Amino acid sequence: MADAIKFIHAADLHLDQPISGLSELPAHLRSGLVNAPYAAAEKIFDLAIAERVDFVLLCGDLYDSDSGSARAHAFLLTQFQRLAEKNIHVYWCGGESDFPDRWPSSVGLPDNVLTFSSTVVEEIEHRRNGEKLCSIFASGYDEKRRDAGDLAASNSDTFNIAMTYGEFDGNTFSGKHIAYWALGGRHKSTKLEKSGTIAVYPGTPQGRHVKEPGVHGFKFCRVDSNGKLRVQSIESDYVRFMPQKIAISENVTMVQLKKMLTERALKIVSDCPDDLILTRWFFATDGQFNPRIRKPQWAAEVLEWLRDEFGRGDKGLWSTEVKVEAPKNLPSQWYEEDTILGEFMRVVARYQSDDSLKLNVHQYMPQTFKGDSMASIGQVDRENRDAVLRQTGMVGIEYLAAHKELAENEVAEFETETDQ
Repeated sequence: MADAIKFIHAADLHLDQPISGLSELPAHLRSGLVNAPYAAAEKIFDLAIAERVDFVLLCGDLYDSDSGSARAHAFLLTQFQRLAEKNIHVYWCGGESDFPDRWPSSVGLPDNVLTFSSTVVEEIEHRRNGEKLCSIFASGYDEKRRDAGDLAASNSDTFNIAMTYGEFDGNTFSGKHIAYWALGGRHKSTKLEKSGTIAVYPGTPQGRHVKEPGVHGFKFCRVDSNGKLRVQSIESDYVRFMPQKIAISENVTMVQLKKMLTERALKIVSDCPDDLILTRWFFATDGQFNPRIRKPQWAAEVLEWLRDEFGRGDKGLWSTEVKVEAPKNLPSQWYEEDTILGEFMRVVARYQSDDSLKLNVHQYMPQTFKGDSMASIGQVDRENRDAVLRQTGMVGIEYLAAHKELAENEVAEFETETDQ
């Protein structure tokens, strides 16, 4: 059955916002990271033309109006003109950072682009060859808007779409007769379903930092002649953050570790052949505690090998960090000995076994920080409590347990025997 309506829903392009959070990056990868937001966004317009969609919905934060990025303006103008040549309309409502009414007056938007005010809800009838296909109820970002109830249709005779930008939950979509809510304002793809309607945040087409891991893209929507809606997720990111967690033995040898990492790395590259994958490696350990693998030199050696083995091309896998997680169990005798370390470990164990003991880190912060946003650093929630305490134990061991290091010759003998 042929599609009666086809459209694309995208948001949060943030064209002028670079990928961040990387402490070091080789020269051969820099150009790809700089261009990634534009390359990802271009896929939106390429698919719109390839599928000959009726229109494209852009729901805010395409770029930062305050920065006045000439490149972002030029890119969008080029893409809008490409769509105009194919008679594809663009409906654009502004977000927190982009304001369509601030588009440079010297460079007019093509006639196929329609923008919306943030103060009122506007209704647009989209037509094809004079025939009404659907109605679009749209408004830009309004910081005073607490729900989306003001976006509503008077009837359900046609397919009705509401589009806006903001942070809403599933209970706020009370507007009547809306079949699809096109939203912007979340960088992670989210679908909120309610009886008779669906609300979608497509997410950003390109993740920007380690807190935005995984696949990113936009939505391709089709409505058949019976009014049935299908929403397809389209991948568009060129750079993808993919943290990896691997279980290892405390006494793992470098040969064994490299074999495990090779298998995982080749799988990642095979699954994402067209992307640059930025990977943080986390090793969860098991077995008798071994301080050798927690030396900075050990992690540095692993990281250097990963980069040399898999990070030479402009695509593939680039490793950003190697970290050995704090162990779940430490030698029991450490908690019993009459030393500063023993006393420290007993305090940590008491907090681990009694959730009622609060981690009141806030009291140790400088007075000047306690009243501003920095104060949030001192708040440890239940979800992160165990990890914080385990890491605290490791800090104590690092400074108080130097005498428990394995002898260098013992380590060398162990690796020699095991690697043979």
